[in-house]
Parts: sequence; structure tokens; C-alpha cells
Amino acid sequence: MPTPASGAISMNDMNVQITRAGGTATVDMNTIRTRFGGSGAISFSDLHDCEGFTVTCGTYSSKFISFDGWNVFLGTGSVSPNESSGHLQFAAASFMAQMESFAGTNDSAALMIYSDTGGATIGVTAGYKASDITRVVTANTSRTLTGTPDDNSRNFTYDFPASGTIHCLIKF
Repeated sequence: MPTPASGAISMNDMNVQITRAGGTATVDMNTIRTRFGGSGAISFSDLHDCEGFTVTCGTYSSKFISFDGWNVFLGTGSVSPNESSGHLQFAAASFMAQMESFAGTNDSAALMIYSDTGGATIGVTAGYKASDITRVVTANTSRTLTGTPDDNSRNFTYDFPASGTIHCLIKF
């Protein structure tokens, strides 16, 4: 679940929801700033509604296409925390099912959000649709969101590696 949408954010919220280090690990603002994709000052209010996670990248190849990144439907890579059948769950009825490079372009990527683990988009929890995303961070760097947002997808620029683990964050 993301950090609280309003009100106080505890250091434990940041530790558990942004760095994914667990409640007993030490958290520091340099790590939080890095995960947020910035090097300058950030305020606690910037950290409302943020969800941190890691993507262990993989490659899916067929006769016609190749995807790098993570996609539960194609069985490419993995996400942690894996909260529901290979998906990352943000809120009730809100699941992220893919974050991957488009086939053949390797400089544009897609982020997809669904209302269930089967891929339907109707019923995503209010406030957690892809059109509500204001920031996406991959490999600890903030990426520019492009295109017209819709309820289930946002685009950004990043060339996912074929393997390795990267830290990511989404702010709604």
C-alpha cells in the first residue's frame, strides 16, 4: 500500500512503503531522496501516496516481439513485493501488472494498472488509476510521463535492461 494520502507520514511508512526495507531496518533521508528520484530537497508532503518497489528485469522473446522489464501476463521478470499472483497491489482493486519496454523501441516504456489480476480495467479504486500517477521513478531516476493518460496506462522513457534489479517508485 502507498504511504498515506494526507496527514502525517511516519519514518516507518517511508521505510516500509518506499524503501521496502521492513519495519526494523534503519531509514535515512538520503535513501528516501534517492528512491524518490531526486537529489535536492524534498518535503514530507512530496511523499504522500508513494509506493516503492523493485523490478527484477527479464526478457520475453517470441518470433515477432521482444520485451525487457516486467510483465506478469507474458511471464517476464518479477516485482517485489509480489502481492497478488505476480502483481503489485496499490489499493483494493488496483494492481500493477506490467512495467516494460515496448517491443522494438527500447526507449519508451509502459506502466499498466488493472482492477483485477485478470487484466480488466473497470473498477480501479478511485485515486489509483494510471491517470492519477504524477511521478514514476525507475533505477532511482524520475522519468517524464508522456502521452495522454488513460485509466490503465501511462508511458515514460526508459530502456529496461534484460536482467538485473532496479528500484522504482510511483506517486499517485
